[in-house]
Amino acid sequence: MPGVADLVYLRYSTDKQTDTRQRHALTALLAAGAPVYEDPATSSRQLSLDRAGFTTLLHEPAVGDTIRIADAARLFRSVADILALRPVLIRRGLHLRVESGLPSGIGLASDDPGTTWRLVRGAISAWSSNTTSISWRRRVGRWESRPERSRRDPSAEPSPWG
Repeated sequence: MPGVADLVYLRYSTDKQTDTRQRHALTALLAAGAPVYEDPATSSRQLSLDRAGFTTLLHEPAVGDTIRIADAARLFRSVADILALRPVLIRRGLHLRVESGLPSGIGLASDDPGTTWRLVRGAISAWSSNTTSISWRRRVGRWESRPERSRRDPSAEPSPWG
């Protein structure tokens, strides 16, 4: 399709962060001169459709253009945000590609039910994994901080997972 372009979107959460890792993941596109749209120091709690840089990006591309992001967390972190964004991309005929991370390699703007299911399942899985990890760290922390732990035989210690 003639005139199809790649567009790069970068976002970081605070003024103490940078977009260096994102630029590294998108090096080839940047070297090729792909237009860059940014939302620096923007909270992930703000939906992607409400961000100034991303809104500008949505209004400028032509049908068939592809928005490229380094990882999904730079654009969305909730199922609600994904489900709000996808119809806009589909309606405008845009593609969205994630270079690394959970949904990389999936056409996020694809209009098939299988893609929706994979995205929702992946988001739930990532949330569940993160929640489990936090819970596990709290359990181990409580277990390790118990004063009676140092006075007991280590072989008689209860499992931190039990």
